[in-house]
Amino acid sequence: MIDNELIRPFWDAAKRQELVTCCCKHCNRDIWYPEAECPECGGATDWRPLASRARLLSWTTVQRQINGAFEVPYTPAIVVPEDAPEVQLVTQLFLSEGVEPICDMPLQVEFRELTPLQGDAFIAPVYSEIKE
Repeated sequence: MIDNELIRPFWDAAKRQELVTCCCKHCNRDIWYPEAECPECGGATDWRPLASRARLLSWTTVQRQINGAFEVPYTPAIVVPEDAPEVQLVTQLFLSEGVEPICDMPLQVEFRELTPLQGDAFIAPVYSEIKE
């Protein structure tokens, strides 16, 4: 699915049902969108695991086809991982029936196979409400 060397480790981790972020080996800064060098100190980057929790920053529900990526309706969102507050991940929300998204809502990651309208299915980290 992804033939960009910089982001490939993210998608490889998702296939293993792991969530990772790019980070600087020197100053430990989390970097998203991945870079080969840290924009802060110029150090080399690597990948580190993230915990499963995040908070909801922004979302919308797509009711009509705009770009033809997925069957409608779907809810793209931006989440901030609990252990990487500088990172904003673009994802999809999968909330239980009757659960409405709200800002700063606590979420948990899960991994699902997403099937775009064009192209191959892929495993992606998506988020849902915390079920305890």
